[in-house]
Amino acid sequence: MNSYLAKLKEVPGASVALICGQSQLTYTELLSKVNQFSNWLLDKRVRSLALLAQNSIEWVIVDLACQQAGILLTPVPLFFSEDQVNRVLASVKPDLILSDTKLGFTLTCISSDLNLNVYQLPQRVFADVPSQTAKVTYTSGSSGAPKGVCLSLNNQWCVASSLVDVINISCPKHLCLLPLPTLLENIAGVYSPLLAGGTVILPSDDERGFSGSSLTQPHKLLACITRYQPTTLICVPELLQVLVSACSKGWSPPQSLTFIAVGGSKVSPRLLQKAKAFGLPVYQGYGLSECASVVSLCNSLDDNRSCGAVLPHLSLEVINEEIIVNGNAFLGYLEDRASWGIQRIETGDLGSLENGKLQIHGRRKNTIITSYGRNVSPEWVEAELLATGAFIQAVVLGDAKPFCTAILVPANPTASEKQLSAIVESVNITLPDYARVQRPIILCSLMTPQQGLYTDNMRPKRTQIHHHFLKKIEEVYSL
Repeated sequence: MNSYLAKLKEVPGASVALICGQSQLTYTELLSKVNQFSNWLLDKRVRSLALLAQNSIEWVIVDLACQQAGILLTPVPLFFSEDQVNRVLASVKPDLILSDTKLGFTLTCISSDLNLNVYQLPQRVFADVPSQTAKVTYTSGSSGAPKGVCLSLNNQWCVASSLVDVINISCPKHLCLLPLPTLLENIAGVYSPLLAGGTVILPSDDERGFSGSSLTQPHKLLACITRYQPTTLICVPELLQVLVSACSKGWSPPQSLTFIAVGGSKVSPRLLQKAKAFGLPVYQGYGLSECASVVSLCNSLDDNRSCGAVLPHLSLEVINEEIIVNGNAFLGYLEDRASWGIQRIETGDLGSLENGKLQIHGRRKNTIITSYGRNVSPEWVEAELLATGAFIQAVVLGDAKPFCTAILVPANPTASEKQLSAIVESVNITLPDYARVQRPIILCSLMTPQQGLYTDNMRPKRTQIHHHFLKKIEEVYSL
């Protein structure tokens, strides 16, 4: 048992560790089941395991059992396409696939002590991973091609331990809103609460109102939060916007909430301010998979702009406006030996350090340079547009052009052009003239991964979007 798992033995055994639907496990029961399944895996001589399942108690048991047994675990996001799943499996070469649904390809099925389908694959070759790799976490990237980030046990638990110290909430009751293959939820939403002696609540996709990677039934999400009365949550900006919108319509967040971490992409200061005005205790963070998720986290409710100080196990510097992280670097990318052993991470993110606190400005590769020579981070303007709550998608364009425009998808499809123009102008007033949006392109429907315009985790593919709407964009600049 690794030293971090051993720390869970220090928590009173009768305390509840995990809740999922009508089921729950105490710390004693959790450690017992982890030990049992670890022994089962060792008995089967498993070296590599792929997990395709919704959030559940079984998911956490498999995760921790693989760590105890020294087995490589690859959590596969359920929102991955069939092609992406096949690429992942071809790369990680698992001996076993565990799934909570029946898979569509022919494999030998065997039984285990868990309520999961177990498929055995005859593997003769082990995955090409760095030494000490315990987990391969996947990020779809802007191209949509899955990229495997190799992490050690220490990579993961070091972050979890630092978060316990920074958040400083004893025995938290954490509600997992994001899928567990999302590294942020896996580490900050499971490991950290367990290290702090807390309880982790694992509602299903349906109970949370999710379908794939998207929230399709917001009322279920709100009911879930109200039902469980958590102390902590992790949100991406899109989910935070849902909570703020609900508050504006009369929903009351539970008084139990003491810490909502928000990350995943740039968050507008206006959205943070709105959230706090409704009593949502929101704290912005910054991280990336190559640093095992969280790098910095704000712990002051008075701060609406920064992502806080860097976590204690890391150091950070800004060189030519780019954020460089030192310490706890990932082991390398799967099947990319040139990336193995890197000690510092050049993030590609633009930012600044002010009084020891990190501010994020955008992605270097996304920076728009107008024909007047002004630099604009599109994420900054997009965050301000989305913070109004009037738009569910916003993509800002304008490289080598005299002004910026934007492709916008309204939240209310019946909103008039005049109403939408007024909202855009209300944002423009807060921006410098060179970053203001002119002549926006309004769409009637969402841009989707199926169209090749967004990644599976709903980030815009800017080059593809520009090409897809080229005629409309040219019309904007020809007027």
